[in-house]
Amino acid sequence: METEATPNKRFQFHDMDVAVHRNTFARDVAIGLTAPQKWLPPKYFYDQRGSQIYEQICALPEYYLYRAELEILSTYAAEIHAEIGHLALVEFGSGYARKTRYLLAAYEWAGQPFRYCPVDISREILWDTANRLVQEYTHIEISAMHTDFAGEPEVIQAFQLEKKAVAFFGSSLGNFTPEESVEFLRRTAAILGPEDVFLLGIDLKKSPAILVPAYDDAQGVTAAFNQNVLHRINYELGGQFDPQTFEHVALYNAERGRIEMHLRSRLPQHVPIAKIEQAISFRKDETIHTESSYKYTANEVRDLGHRANLVLRRTWFDARRYFLVALFQSH
Repeated sequence: METEATPNKRFQFHDMDVAVHRNTFARDVAIGLTAPQKWLPPKYFYDQRGSQIYEQICALPEYYLYRAELEILSTYAAEIHAEIGHLALVEFGSGYARKTRYLLAAYEWAGQPFRYCPVDISREILWDTANRLVQEYTHIEISAMHTDFAGEPEVIQAFQLEKKAVAFFGSSLGNFTPEESVEFLRRTAAILGPEDVFLLGIDLKKSPAILVPAYDDAQGVTAAFNQNVLHRINYELGGQFDPQTFEHVALYNAERGRIEMHLRSRLPQHVPIAKIEQAISFRKDETIHTESSYKYTANEVRDLGHRANLVLRRTWFDARRYFLVALFQSH
């Protein structure tokens, strides 16, 4: 990991090896698109273009998740800050940090220097956001890390923080299977000290009539977001996908308690991908499973934490109880 020079002495930027990331992308595409049920990890939605499309999704009337979590963080920021005190704030998947700004404002109002450590897979968004934040907040010190944290939450140990609050907002944990979620939480719990806390934002189970439109909006913005992974394969790996030959599909799998997003081929086709030296064949109506978004009940969130050696200390809900922000500590 390299530390880069930044325009401000209160801002440090740590970057992973981009070549390693690209090779990992190629490997995952080769594995996922040759599986019996083709699949791609949802983290690959989030290049700069994908992150910008996601920002558009957050403004859609159907996409309640963003507004529900924003309501919690804007309403209870002072309460949450009182619980975590002046611990350094580490955020997995920070993105533009729009919701996190309410917490950062609570830190700022306390009038003492504080440290914010955003971690994200999108380098450009991370760099731009950190530069803006260091201008907006007088007392902030930022150590940003560009890396893929999903399989290795231990990367945050590189920040060398004595005490910390770790946050994972946006219901991003829902993209993991329940087994992967427990493993991620267990590994995160293992690096928490006795005074450290973990903040988790998670979407709750509700009617499919509310869930499905959130992932299949009338304007087709989510469809463009889904298809963006094909654009990425084209320009980063030399793919020859025509994204318009793939239809966006969103459905609720009640048995597994998850929304599924797929890209369904509209016709039989063969798509060469230069970087992996393969041509991928698709039957008509064959799908690529691009995302699962698991939903939980409040009790299931508590149990998830318990299985990962985390004790649930506080919970905050939006007014409709669509969403939950939970505060955990390690056993």
